[in-house]
Amino acid sequence: HTTVAEHTFGLLLGITKDIQSNSVAVQNGEWVAGWKKPVGNEIMGKTIGILGLGRIGKEVAIRARAFGMIIIAFDPYFDDSFASENSVNRCLSMDEVLHNSDIVSLHCFLNDETEDMINAAKIAEMRDGVIVLNCARGELVNTNDMADALKSGKVGGYGADVLDAEPPAPGHALIGAPNCIVTSHIGSRTHESVQRQANRCLNNAINFFAGADDVLCANGVL
Repeated sequence: HTTVAEHTFGLLLGITKDIQSNSVAVQNGEWVAGWKKPVGNEIMGKTIGILGLGRIGKEVAIRARAFGMIIIAFDPYFDDSFASENSVNRCLSMDEVLHNSDIVSLHCFLNDETEDMINAAKIAEMRDGVIVLNCARGELVNTNDMADALKSGKVGGYGADVLDAEPPAPGHALIGAPNCIVTSHIGSRTHESVQRQANRCLNNAINFFAGADDVLCANGVL
């Protein structure tokens, strides 16, 4: 979960600092000095709204605090102790987050209630130029509605490590959309995180057969 939080901020900084397009421009021989033309925006002092304050959402909040951001969050199972320790302001609904955020970061489970939770109607409630980050599940966001919002400028940027179809078919609405960065579901797959996962699996087996308590099990079933 820590590496996904890092990836979330990688996408955010890529969008706010216009890193992707500026790097391509430099590679193409274009050099526009920063003193000639302002580029990008700071995230310090901006409000980030976190939807889903679970393990990953909490790690995003910790990093947001380090960047000097204002943090608001909504989660049905809100952790008041964590929020108090990390300057996270509680919102009582998803809509409250959407209305008050410069950046919206999604860290929710996918189920019948959350599918397409970010759609045209919800986007209309957001601030103009909002940045939306999705390192959870592609189906949380209505693809066509997001593409339309990017084209109109209502959404200032969309950073996603997930899509509703992976890999995307040719002509997918978000591939090539303006101010959109999409990565291929790599957020959790760093060299370090894969090693930790392998170690955890091995320790699980060792501890289980040794009768130790330190065993992680799926759905509480052994």
